[in-house]
Amino acid sequence: MTEVDVGRLSYAELLALRAKLDREIEDKRGEELKVLADGFAKKVQAAGFSVAEAMGALRPYVGPAIPGNRAARNGSLQVLYRDPANPENTWSGRGRAARWLADYEAKGHHRNEFRVGSF
Repeated sequence: MTEVDVGRLSYAELLALRAKLDREIEDKRGEELKVLADGFAKKVQAAGFSVAEAMGALRPYVGPAIPGNRAARNGSLQVLYRDPANPENTWSGRGRAARWLADYEAKGHHRNEFRVGSF
């Protein structure tokens, strides 16, 4: 494997390299997942089961489906508000306001004061 001296690359070159790596990683991920799925299907069928039966048997390992969008299911909603006193306190802006933000608002502060990346 050739090693790239990333310290010598410009910012634009690093971004281009990252984009290329992201594409390659996604391609390899898909390829490897297909190989695993093919092997799984062959083993299941060789054992005398249908793939549908095997998929049903895998349900306990998958867990229940959670309605909503992918970000909500993965717990990766974007942080829109952050508590300056405790940066671990964040709020995505969805649902009821976080208690720490509601407390600030009760003291007369405006919500936009705590917006991440606010001007």
